[in-house]
Amino acid sequence: MFNQQIVAENFFLKDVNALRDSVKPYLTTEPPADPAPSIALLQTVLAAEIVCVLRYTMISVSQDGLQSAWIGTEFQEQANDERKHMAMAAARIQQLGGTPNFNPPGLASRAAGPGTYDGNFAKRVNENLEAEQSVIAHYRDLITYFAPRDAQTCAMLEDIIRDEEDHTSDMADLLGAYVS
Repeated sequence: MFNQQIVAENFFLKDVNALRDSVKPYLTTEPPADPAPSIALLQTVLAAEIVCVLRYTMISVSQDGLQSAWIGTEFQEQANDERKHMAMAAARIQQLGGTPNFNPPGLASRAAGPGTYDGNFAKRVNENLEAEQSVIAHYRDLITYFAPRDAQTCAMLEDIIRDEEDHTSDMADLLGAYVS
C-alpha cells in the first residue's frame, strides 16, 4: 500500500517516463543522415541530468542532509556525478552541431515536484530511486539506438549508466538505513 501511494505521487518518475516515451519514434527508425534526431535524444539525457543535479543538491542541503553528514555527503556526491553527466551530454550535443537546452520545458516541476521538499526523506529517496531506475532503462534504450550509429555516444551512455547503477545501490542502502 505504501509503495502504491508513492508511485501515484511520483511526478519525477512520471516526467522521466514521458521523456522516454517522447523518444520512442526515434528508436525504431533507420539512421538519418541528419544529426537532429541524435541531438533530440541527447537533449532528453541533458534534461534528466539537470533534474537530478537539482533534486540531489536539494536533498543534500535539506534538513535531513544538514542534520546527517552521511546523507548530505552522499547526495552531494550524487549531484556532482550528475553534473559531470550533464556536461558530457551537453558537450556531445555541441559536437553533433546542436545547442544544449539547459532550460527544457517542465524543468521546475520535474526538479522538485509539486510544492517544495516536504521533509519526508524516505518518500523522496524512493521517488529518486524509481526515477533513477527509469533513467537507466531510458539510457539502455538509447544505447540500442546509438550502438550501430554512434560509438562515441554509446560509450558515453554506458559510462553514465555505471554511475546511475551505483546511485540506485546507494539510495537503496540509504533507504534501508533510514527505515531500519
